[in-house]
Amino acid sequence: MSTRAPNEKPTLSGVRIRTRKRDAKAKAKYEPEVFRDSIFQLIEDVDPTDYTKFSSVLDTAGNTLDYRRYGDSFFELFVTGGLIAPGGIINDDEEYGKFPFSLFVLAAGDDPLAGAQRWGGLILKLTRRYKYLERAFAESSAHILKNIHRYTEAENKMLALGVGVLVSEGFLTLEPLKGLQDDHLTKDGLALRFLTDMLRVYLKENNINQLHKALVKAKVGDLIEFFPTNKRDEDCFARHFEAEDMPVLIELHAATLAAAQRNAFVDDISSILRQAREEESDDDEEEDRDEFIQATNLQVAKAAKAAMRTHKWEQHKTVSLVWDGIMNAVTWSFKAEQIEAQLLRQIQRHSPVLELLTTEPKSEIALLKHVQLYAHNEPRVTKYFGRIVLELYNTDVL
Repeated sequence: MSTRAPNEKPTLSGVRIRTRKRDAKAKAKYEPEVFRDSIFQLIEDVDPTDYTKFSSVLDTAGNTLDYRRYGDSFFELFVTGGLIAPGGIINDDEEYGKFPFSLFVLAAGDDPLAGAQRWGGLILKLTRRYKYLERAFAESSAHILKNIHRYTEAENKMLALGVGVLVSEGFLTLEPLKGLQDDHLTKDGLALRFLTDMLRVYLKENNINQLHKALVKAKVGDLIEFFPTNKRDEDCFARHFEAEDMPVLIELHAATLAAAQRNAFVDDISSILRQAREEESDDDEEEDRDEFIQATNLQVAKAAKAAMRTHKWEQHKTVSLVWDGIMNAVTWSFKAEQIEAQLLRQIQRHSPVLELLTTEPKSEIALLKHVQLYAHNEPRVTKYFGRIVLELYNTDVL
């Protein structure tokens, strides 16, 4: 008689269940110190000035060392020379000291920028071989920059140079800089000092337009956000960058501020018109509806005149912004055959405002050019450009 328990499952004797490599890696203990020691042992016989051999060693080591798992630790070592402990303290290796090919070592010589450029070359060469390290470096950079209050002034200077080199090469975006806008980094001017040093390196190889595109792409916001809270005004901004001999940043800030003011004005005009449209009733008599539209146009005209006084805008600039506000207020139909009627009706309703702002030939020409550009950029109304011009002529705008 069998003695097997009734619920016992049968087993195969002599069968070994193999663990997948990825499962084994996931269960492996995370030991960044061991990884650091392994890197030091690999380069123990490499001359600190032999960058070619160093790159070759790291290239080969990627087959045995888990760069993907220890990406953060790898780049902490590459930047600071050690591992960053909780609290932002840099822990150097007790036996080997600082990593000899780190930014904080290579940029510590007589020519810091040249050292930072050599370091940047090592980073680029390594990440070309292991593409997944690009993302790891971006994430590690954000963490490293958030601890600049723990580093010395000299280390922050070297870090700014290194970041500037990699950003100017297009390897790194400006997104990690957003972490420098925290109050504890801006209040003592640390973030501003870092930003200034970094941008000086970037602008040696790139122009101000490229910087503006990079800032917009990374959604960094206005550079004034890196200033201490009590110094976030136009005078402090201008004085700082004048003293640093970086007038292009003052011009960029002025242009950014002007663009923000224009966008805010267009949004205000659109908001006035949308709100008026919501309050308007289809049951109103035609005479009442005309009075309501006139009141709305008067409100828009007053807003335009006030903006012209406040921002010292000229009429030919303002009329183009008012046109954008009028068009942005339209909720376009999904049916193509209704677009023309919507477009012409909107022009007819608010042509008195446009007429008020085209009392000079220069303003009429500016509006006509702007409408042409609008029609070119807005596919749904492109084919109606001729009808738009005719309607503007019939309503005495042109």
